[in-house]
Amino acid sequence: MKMIGRLILSAIFLILTALMVAAASWAPELVFSFYPEFSRGVLNAIASVTSLAPIALWEVLALLLILWFFYTFVRVFTQHRSILSWLAGVVLAVSVAVFLFVGLWGLNHFGPSIDETLGLDVREYSREELIAATKYYAAQANEYAPEVARRADGTAELAGFSALSTQAGEGYDALAKQNPAFSGGLGRVKSLASAKLFSYFGNTGIFVCFTAEACVNPDTYEAWIPFTMCHELAHRQAVAAEDEANFCAYLACMESSRADFLYSGAFAAYIYCSNALYKVDRSAADEIFYSLSAGVQADIHAANEHYAQYDGAVQEAAQKVNDAYLKAFNETSGVQSYGEAADLLIAWYLQKSES
Repeated sequence: MKMIGRLILSAIFLILTALMVAAASWAPELVFSFYPEFSRGVLNAIASVTSLAPIALWEVLALLLILWFFYTFVRVFTQHRSILSWLAGVVLAVSVAVFLFVGLWGLNHFGPSIDETLGLDVREYSREELIAATKYYAAQANEYAPEVARRADGTAELAGFSALSTQAGEGYDALAKQNPAFSGGLGRVKSLASAKLFSYFGNTGIFVCFTAEACVNPDTYEAWIPFTMCHELAHRQAVAAEDEANFCAYLACMESSRADFLYSGAFAAYIYCSNALYKVDRSAADEIFYSLSAGVQADIHAANEHYAQYDGAVQEAAQKVNDAYLKAFNETSGVQSYGEAADLLIAWYLQKSES
């Protein structure tokens, strides 16, 4: 009977989850008239508690759950319990987790895009527009590169993780004065204890809605860290899509008064646009690359070398899992959506150039 009860509860939670997704798809005007604000409010309340801890609480909870999983699994055999009842319990736990994930934050994947919120004209761009935008962000990177400290080899030497983590919300505070879509809890960004594991998975950060923690892999290449912090904070503000979180991170970096964030944002924007241009016109992309200052070029080479050490089967497998997750939640491009920030960056550049 216990097994049947667990399966019935699992079905109820899965049906409720499906109904939430269906409502978001069929009546988006109604659902998203209140859901983003609700999501930000709940996350803000959770973050006000979890931010008191200096460590990423979700990592501790994840470890405890893994240990509990194996403990109960072993107990099935040592105490001669029903394996089917145990499996039903696992299914129930997963069903509740999916329900909470979608209800707290995941539904934002189906909401209005950031280009609609900000009035950007995202469309198919000409080669000339792509080149112009890439030149613009390259010039920004060149402008801010001399403002950050440099090592003897020319690579950026930014402030420590702890200092950056408390400064990451500054840009969003400024953006919130311009648009309420950027309001919300902006507690400090936390460092991941499992940094090397995330590096092998190819992940520079993660946002966990259950604890409302925006976390960054400290093993991320240094020039990317401020930008990545702003990316994860965008998720806490109910921006779910990866390309949109990247774009919001750029906007937040540009609103910061701190050189580390200004340079990181411009550096990332150039990389995204340059990668897009490289697919269309390699010679034009190379020409713009050689217009970069020695410092920016040094950071690009160093970043490539840093991430190359983690290439392999583990990262490929992890990327496939991430790809499946993104596609399941309405991001049809999967992991490629990270790079689609270029579309938003180009639209932003064109809007600014026309004003």
